[in-house]
Amino acid sequence: MEYDSKTSVEFMSFVSTGFVFFCALAVLIYYIVPQKAKWIVLLTASYIFYALNNFKAIIFIFSSTLASYICSLCISKIADKYDVILKTIEDKAERKKLKAKCKSKKKVIAAIGLIFCIGILVIIKYTNFFILNINALLPKTARIPGVHIILPLGISFYTFQIASYIFDVYNGKYKAEKNFFHYALYVSWFPSILQGPISRYNELKNQFFEEEHHFDITACQFAIQRILWGFLKKLVIADRAAEVVTYIFSEYENLPWYITFTGLLFYSIKLYADFSGGMDVVLGVSELVGIRLSENFRQPFFSQTISEFWRRWHITLGTWMKDYVFYPFSLSKFASNLGFKISKINKYAGKIIPMCLANLLVFFIVGIWHGAEWHFIFYGLYNGLLIVLGIVFKPIFEKLIVIFHINVKKSWYKVFRILRTFLLVNIGWVFDEVTDLKMSFSMLKQLFSFNTNSLIKNWKFDTFSELTIYTVIFFCMIWFVISILKERNIDVRKKIASFSLPLRWIIYLALVLCVPFFQAANMVGFIYAQF
Repeated sequence: MEYDSKTSVEFMSFVSTGFVFFCALAVLIYYIVPQKAKWIVLLTASYIFYALNNFKAIIFIFSSTLASYICSLCISKIADKYDVILKTIEDKAERKKLKAKCKSKKKVIAAIGLIFCIGILVIIKYTNFFILNINALLPKTARIPGVHIILPLGISFYTFQIASYIFDVYNGKYKAEKNFFHYALYVSWFPSILQGPISRYNELKNQFFEEEHHFDITACQFAIQRILWGFLKKLVIADRAAEVVTYIFSEYENLPWYITFTGLLFYSIKLYADFSGGMDVVLGVSELVGIRLSENFRQPFFSQTISEFWRRWHITLGTWMKDYVFYPFSLSKFASNLGFKISKINKYAGKIIPMCLANLLVFFIVGIWHGAEWHFIFYGLYNGLLIVLGIVFKPIFEKLIVIFHINVKKSWYKVFRILRTFLLVNIGWVFDEVTDLKMSFSMLKQLFSFNTNSLIKNWKFDTFSELTIYTVIFFCMIWFVISILKERNIDVRKKIASFSLPLRWIIYLALVLCVPFFQAANMVGFIYAQF
């Protein structure tokens, strides 16, 4: 029996004409209305965008918004009430007792809010996954039928934003927002609803409601540059790379190992160009109205370790996991007691084992957050295991560096570490892209068979042209140069703005014309739009 575990998502694509006109209209109205009404335009645009994609799904985002708003208000009220009482109490024992009582009440309310909001995500996204795995243990006559559920737009992203808000209010980082509609804008801000970044309320509050935003031609120019760059990365690089990936991954058994690895390289290009291209559009559209969202990528393929890669790739998801999963677990009583017991046997093990467990927990959640399928869980655990191995063997690596007199500051050593990390990241894609876990392991086995019996003669261009490969390589070279400049802290947009007017316009026109001229024949939906 097959299950519709990947439920359909209807959305207005970021690279569609409709989206461009929608944004243009929203920006025009935004700068026409008075300052005090600007946020209302943004909230209205966000809910209209959501309704245009799937009107019925509004009930889910509205329910989660309302529930988390009420729970957070209750948490703040409890905290305020006990703050007043504590000012009148001098006895330390009584103060400690009252603080514990306050924390207990806040914890109950926070748990209710989190269970409700995350529960919606779990039920909608993972019901068929649970049914599928339960049925694997049952006889055919007793199997449970799967269900068809429409996956609400951006549910994984806005649920994590809501969770961070509840956690922050609970921890006293800031007071709960009293204006429901202000909070609703934070949850539903339409450029980031599809694929992030996962923002924090304190990062956006001032920008949405307190800062004055006036039309600035330079800021608008920079924003449009970024949007066009995102279009090029998505429509030209990612969608053309997808043609190569589709062919190689479907024919990998009949191709030599190095062609299969080439497929993984093109998948890296496809995924990175797709996701970061979408983020460029998101950040560019937000910049059009003066909202600065967090960067989600920082040249991840220049990373020298897997840990560094995840600090540069999907940055806001990584920081969310660090703040709300890694630290709470590694600093918990359970982790402390475990570390203390192990330290009696081995001090180093007692120090690193809680850290290793926290990393594995983080990447298990990262895996299952990506999708309700086993291959995603393996993808997460693969990365978590690599980080754990790096922690465990760190003393050995440091000793080897001393023994072999390796100068870690030398360029060749940095390049070696970058290539090693890049190789490990690419091997991990077999668990990310390949939806069948058996096929993932089969491809992994084939990668290391080094079989040359099926030589390059099996390579066919019947599904795409050679121009596709040359186009992807050409634009990746430009992207690589831009990435090097950014690694050296050079603001590329400001650098272009400093050029002479004729040169600037040549670059702008080239950027505008390259998209329709080199665009892939078939547009593929954004990978992260299904999250």
